[in-house]
Amino acid sequence: MKILRIGCVAMLMSIPALRSGAANLPSQVEGHRSGLTARVTSADGTSRSIKLEGVGCTESMCSRVFIRSKSANGVPLQIWLDSVASIKDSTDRDAVFVMKNGTEQRLAYVTDFRVLYVSNRVGRTEKLDLGKIRSLEFVDSVK
Repeated sequence: MKILRIGCVAMLMSIPALRSGAANLPSQVEGHRSGLTARVTSADGTSRSIKLEGVGCTESMCSRVFIRSKSANGVPLQIWLDSVASIKDSTDRDAVFVMKNGTEQRLAYVTDFRVLYVSNRVGRTEKLDLGKIRSLEFVDSVK
């Protein structure tokens, strides 16, 4: 019984360590910022306001300020989130990234950078798979 109790306590104490990976990620890198407000439209057409906390995989957040992707010819790219105006026409594999300068480019997702970590109006955090949303439009699109 004592071993079970010790095991349970050890497991409970490890939960914050598993969730704290994002706490070590900087909120600003090279002048680029995180915490951008956006309007997300789900696959069913409903839309809501969110705060983008970062991007990563299903297990953990990898960045607060950029997303990695691949161009049509497979070239790896790093895109600063605060340079994106919107992400639209999302599919399982890719989406159209509309930049603040007006250029558009269809970019493929990279496995470790396809999950959006967001918080809603009440501060509750959730994960959104880019392949399962219709679009994302940044509200505070001024750098």
